[in-house]
Amino acid sequence: MYDATRDTQRRGPLTQTYFAYGSNLDAAQMRARCPSAKLLGAAILDGYRLGFAGQSAAWGGGVATVVRDGEGRVPGLLWALSDEDLERLDRFEGHPVAYERRRLLVTVADGARRRAHVYVKDAAEQSLPTEAYFGVLWRAYRKHGFDELALAMALGGER
Repeated sequence: MYDATRDTQRRGPLTQTYFAYGSNLDAAQMRARCPSAKLLGAAILDGYRLGFAGQSAAWGGGVATVVRDGEGRVPGLLWALSDEDLERLDRFEGHPVAYERRRLLVTVADGARRRAHVYVKDAAEQSLPTEAYFGVLWRAYRKHGFDELALAMALGGER
């Protein structure tokens, strides 16, 4: 049987905070990538909008990124990670080549603002995601009650 306490002791304390807005909204994927991760809850990244960019070999198309937009809001999940799991996530996200990891402010359910690691794909051209990738995000948006219009607009819908 899985023992999260033992796993956390082996991987170190959960001292890092990470904001997921793309395929890491999927809990099974996060467990595979970051075994000691603990879900803290939903959060919002203000001042950005969701976009799709680059060309992922793993997914076969564009992947999620956040783009500065003064009126934008990106919903996501806040995770607590160990230092080791953050390093593992860096490798999965291709940091610092494919994505740059930044510390940005996110707003949690009670209105408090917290600094969290956020992966941003700055220089990549916009590109469409595959149906499989988009489906992961769509299911997560529905599961967590996020505004699906923001996700649809990332595909090029009107604002």
